[in-house]
Amino acid sequence: MAASEDLGTFERQGEHIDVRFERHYPRPVETVWSALTDPARLADWMGASLVEPRVGGRFELMVDGSHPMTGRVRVWEPPHVLEFSWSNTHAPDSVVRYELEQQGGTTRLVFTHQGMPYANSALMLPGWHDFLAHLGRLLDGSAPPVDLNGWRRMQAVYVDHYKLDGVRLTP
Repeated sequence: MAASEDLGTFERQGEHIDVRFERHYPRPVETVWSALTDPARLADWMGASLVEPRVGGRFELMVDGSHPMTGRVRVWEPPHVLEFSWSNTHAPDSVVRYELEQQGGTTRLVFTHQGMPYANSALMLPGWHDFLAHLGRLLDGSAPPVDLNGWRRMQAVYVDHYKLDGVRLTP
């Protein structure tokens, strides 16, 4: 698997998991930050969004989708750290964090999603995998239209690789 396609990892803590992905994008950190925080750019890979760029501000993603996410900014340190609460039907009361670091001509992104229900891991792990792949295609200029069911291609890979048992397979 190419580095941009590496599987996310997770640690299970009771009925919840903490997820981690690492990606490298061939763009300056400011460009990646913009793709994570500018509603016009977010619309290209995560759907319609609302961002109030400050600690305590609203951070809402996929507002026009079947499982919209609402949250509040917890950490806003442009262009290096963004953290916000995440609440939707698949991961209520969880926390998402993006850490960006310039490494030569690329940006290293470390993504974490803490407090995700284990029961929804076969939905959320391949979902984040797919979203981060969309982000990569957007950043390298080859972004085809977003396939809203693209995560399904990775679902079987995650279920098999991590032996996910007793999890939801349909949204």
